[in-house]
Amino acid sequence: MPVRAPEASPLLPQSSPHAEQQMSDVRLVTGAGQFEWVWTAIASGHHNAVRAAPSNFDISGVHPRYGSVLTAFLQGLLNLEGAFVTEGDRRSRAKELVSELGRRGARPDQVIPCANILVKGLQRNWRLAGDITAMQAVIQIRNDLLSSKFEDMDNDGEDSTLEDSVKTMSDLIDRYSEMISTGGHAVPRASIPEAVVNIWERFLEDGASSGDVEIVAPDGRARAHSALLSAASPVLAAMLSSGMREDAKREVRVDDSLRVVELFLSLLYTGCMPSSGQGRPGDAGPQLDAGVRVAVDTAFMSNSSRNVLLPTGTVGEVASIDSKGDALLKFEGCSARQWVTKKNFWRLRLADAPGTAGELQESLAGAFVLAKCWQVAGLAEVLEERLERGLAAEGFAAAAEA
Repeated sequence: MPVRAPEASPLLPQSSPHAEQQMSDVRLVTGAGQFEWVWTAIASGHHNAVRAAPSNFDISGVHPRYGSVLTAFLQGLLNLEGAFVTEGDRRSRAKELVSELGRRGARPDQVIPCANILVKGLQRNWRLAGDITAMQAVIQIRNDLLSSKFEDMDNDGEDSTLEDSVKTMSDLIDRYSEMISTGGHAVPRASIPEAVVNIWERFLEDGASSGDVEIVAPDGRARAHSALLSAASPVLAAMLSSGMREDAKREVRVDDSLRVVELFLSLLYTGCMPSSGQGRPGDAGPQLDAGVRVAVDTAFMSNSSRNVLLPTGTVGEVASIDSKGDALLKFEGCSARQWVTKKNFWRLRLADAPGTAGELQESLAGAFVLAKCWQVAGLAEVLEERLERGLAAEGFAAAAEA
């Protein structure tokens, strides 16, 4: 009776050639800590899995194999691995993944120290070495792919996959440039439906009659709701508590102008700056052309297929005007360019109109001081980010130290 050979065991070495062949087909999966699955999801382009990553995952961390989160997926993207090949359009997949990583605070200009990262592509391989950034890596890869593309053209050949790789890398460069220019998204943003903003705007307007506390400025008074102020600020909550002078008089005195107070309240209630009220439905609005800078005067939803809320005060630049006269604009804080149709031009104003930029920055600085003094943490962070982009360094320093 023949004696059966023992079954292969992962714990014992096997001398049988057949067993050795079986073992050579086994893919080793080695654990590397609590968050290794997140890195694997990033590398394979599974952005839904990345969205499920815990909040304590270090988005600025460096992985010995992948580098930063913005270089981790380059091999999968260039070599058509993981979700980049199984789920169709890899350019859209890459954009979605980068948007999620950017939302979490990833920076393309983060230095990966002493990198030694191998990136395998369909056309060629790359090794990222030394102190390198994700931006530097994608620029070099795109340039190398362009050289390969021109060589193919000289040889009367055309590689559609190579062409797509060039476009994909160019998309990444544009997206990384936007992330660097806006300083990353240190403060998470939420897209608020316009209907919700309208409700809170009405609540703010009703404060003139239903508000139960006054904020007294040297040049005027503004009424507000103590419940909202107390919920937003522990300082105001204490001031308006029983026994305090502010509670007895139902007023809070400030040294800032009424304009600053009204701006602060508008931001606190609605997340938007107040409209100047100059534009009206049906008005032609400003004359727009490529390169013109505008600011949103009345909050509205953009006209893109994936529309977003454009709060009052949001600044943008016209990228192009189409044959219908509609404008494609790049707004600060928006990862994608947004369409605005001619009928909504009345909601915009020229950002460079005399006096408006300086006055707005001055008011924002005053609102930032109030938010900081009253410890309205979320609002203070948003205003700080906005001021860092638009206010002169000495002006911002003075505001921060006030």
